[in-house]
Amino acid sequence: MRVIGVSLLIAALAVSISGAAQPARTKILLDTDIGTDIDDAWALGYVLKSPSLDLLGVTVSDGDTAQRARLACKLLAKFGRTDVPVAVGRRTPAVPADRVDYQFAWAEDFREYAPIATPAAEFLSDVIHRNPNQITLVAVGPLHNIGDLVRKHPDIVPLVRRVVLMSGSIGASEYGPAPVAEWNVRLAIPEAQAVYAAAWPLTIVPLDSTSYVRLEDQERERVRKAGTPLTTALETLLRLWTDRPAARMTLHDQLALAEAQEPGRFFGRCDPLPLIVSMDGFTRVDRDRGHAVHVCLEPKRDEFMTHFVAQLTAR
Repeated sequence: MRVIGVSLLIAALAVSISGAAQPARTKILLDTDIGTDIDDAWALGYVLKSPSLDLLGVTVSDGDTAQRARLACKLLAKFGRTDVPVAVGRRTPAVPADRVDYQFAWAEDFREYAPIATPAAEFLSDVIHRNPNQITLVAVGPLHNIGDLVRKHPDIVPLVRRVVLMSGSIGASEYGPAPVAEWNVRLAIPEAQAVYAAAWPLTIVPLDSTSYVRLEDQERERVRKAGTPLTTALETLLRLWTDRPAARMTLHDQLALAEAQEPGRFFGRCDPLPLIVSMDGFTRVDRDRGHAVHVCLEPKRDEFMTHFVAQLTAR
């Protein structure tokens, strides 16, 4: 009996130690404008393969949000994650573009998994209320849904653990020596102003960092050769997006999600800066009026890409 008792004690300790060795996964909500640029789809795939992120839902913003939601639903289904709800944000006016969104064709007839009926802002509010101080909110598109959340449910702000945005332009980037009115900000300026001014822990990954990180051919080939349902779907969408042989995906959204997954690891600096969003869509440093925002700069491109490809291709 004594031997059995000792054995049971050892087994219980082993279970306890094993459980203690497993860190809690970070609960996240992802807000995306999937379907125009290609990085959104690959960012969703990256989240789905993360061992440390627990995706509680996807919300969709900008333009024809129902069409974007269908694309997100099909990608989730391809990975067997129909447990992840997709909520549709309000439709906004279409923005003239210089390219056709062929990614939508991939999901135009898909009906096996549908978005939920709850509007995006209400869904975000519901999930955050059920998980107070546990949710990291990641937004990688125009901020219509997050702005609606702040405006309609201001009580939510202190309940959010952290907000991470692919957003803004502070200084020089791959695109030029001066800051620009970054796409995700200028398409929803009033909403961006509300999000940047809210009293929650806010981190942005701006063009100053993301514009320097592109998928090279050998990295794309590693993903293609993985041959999983998810990587096959991502390669298909990349081919639909590519409009010329020289086109390369810039990993804007993936870097924001990497910051949510492993804060600070893939950047040389994450400095707090007092930022405001101007009426013309610029993210400006303003010592008098700005709200403290952590800005991720100096991307560690090679370290991140090694991690990104490995996570995406893991079986």
